Amino acid sequence: MKITSKLLTLGALLACAAHADAKIAGDLAAKVNDEPITVADYERARAALTEQYAAAMPDFFKQANAAAQIEKSALDKLVDEALLRQKAEAMKLKVYERELENGVSEIRKRFARTPDGAPLPPEEAEKAFRGELEKEGVTMEEFRERIRKQLMVQKLVQDAIKSRVKIPTEADVKTYFDNISLVMNGSGAQIKGLDAQAMQDLAAVAARFREAVSERLRLRHILIKTKEDATPGEKAAALKKAQDIRAELNSGLDFDEAVEKYSEDQESARRSGDLGYVIKGMLPAEIEETAFSLRVGGNSEPLPSKFGAHILRLEEKRAAQKLRYEAVKDDLEQVLSQNSFAAELTGYLKELRKNARIQTFTAEKKSAPEAVKAP
Repeated sequence: MKITSKLLTLGALLACAAHADAKIAGDLAAKVNDEPITVADYERARAALTEQYAAAMPDFFKQANAAAQIEKSALDKLVDEALLRQKAEAMKLKVYERELENGVSEIRKRFARTPDGAPLPPEEAEKAFRGELEKEGVTMEEFRERIRKQLMVQKLVQDAIKSRVKIPTEADVKTYFDNISLVMNGSGAQIKGLDAQAMQDLAAVAARFREAVSERLRLRHILIKTKEDATPGEKAAALKKAQDIRAELNSGLDFDEAVEKYSEDQESARRSGDLGYVIKGMLPAEIEETAFSLRVGGNSEPLPSKFGAHILRLEEKRAAQKLRYEAVKDDLEQVLSQNSFAAELTGYLKELRKNARIQTFTAEKKSAPEAVKAP
């Protein structure tokens, strides 16, 4: 049971790799020791963060100030990266040509497959890679320079921060596991000695483990779509069409063939209707109860939802599991090490900010910059 994060896309990498000789395009979002951060840099970073939050924590957007939090985080991220980059350059950290080539190759590998996972011929992969550079308005030389500076920052982090990271003890890990268990059981109020941020982080980790051990279904579906503002007549027509398809399934039509022939959910239809694994709370409320009551290999009757009319097929059901310490110990050690690293990095950045000249420019008051205060 491993908790991992997705690799950044090239677009996200470029958004996070602004540099001092960047071409000024439009207004400035900030200046860090006279290094410009353009509005374009900021918008790309904000879009990348929004995408990451949407994938990892969709409930985040239920907060009234979610957009403002992402905007602040995006600008803080760019400022922090500029400070680390400038420090690495001041220390004249060396990046060898082989290290640079390896860094560029790692990015190129991300374009070696289609979004569906199929391998691409080398010439098509290179075309996709170059196309992304062109879309971002970056030459190959500029891209290599950004990778070089990113590798310099990695060396700085390795030398200045990772050596300070605390290695969690067995007692640390066991206490963390006990606290996660309390949160998962709804007894988080019993936990003492953690501030609000630590409790929020603990809750996020507990949510990941709760998802990993919950009862889960592997579903496929056929969807007859309706518009969000569909009339009762349009909804009834979609349901009737789904009922006719269900009758064909009862008469022996193969589910794969029915998906290919009828499903209007093009994305899942490319995978024979596969929706992957779902746990309770992930499906629309109006179809969830039926989904969890299906028997493996069974098809549901047509089910209306805000998306249209579904016919579900249950391919696999996994029972809920008990969270066991030995099964997640390595994951928890990794989380605690990452927490320690984050704390050390935050402290290091505070020190860099103390002696930095940082200005931010808001949309409401572009002409009057305001200094960013150290957190």
